[in-house]
Amino acid sequence: MNDKKKLQDIVDAIEAIEAYSVPSYDEFLADAKTQDAILYNLIIIGEAANQISDEFQEQHHTIPWSSMIGTRNIIIHGYDQVKLQIVWKILQRDLGTLKSRKSLFDTIKTKQSPDDAAHPVAHQEGKKHRR
Repeated sequence: MNDKKKLQDIVDAIEAIEAYSVPSYDEFLADAKTQDAILYNLIIIGEAANQISDEFQEQHHTIPWSSMIGTRNIIIHGYDQVKLQIVWKILQRDLGTLKSRKSLFDTIKTKQSPDDAAHPVAHQEGKKHRR
């Protein structure tokens, strides 16, 4: 199921953002690499959310699909107008909400078919390296 793959991509991107996050807004502003890494993973979250089936999105309507997709669109299409203060607020406020839904993602993605469970390495082979 393609939704499982996209959910895994969202979980991976959340975990990457957590790993790249810095404790203060000033540190965030001072580190272009951290900004790039976080923006990249917000794009991944939005793109993956956009590719989740309508049926799945309707079944899990409490997940902020449109916000995730909208954030991606702003970063991609308005790349020269991205306001880092807003990105910081997303990290502080909205990512927390999304992280609270991570348990739903984990539950869904662990409902693997027997073939998936037999080949856990197959999930790692397609992973892209983060910047």
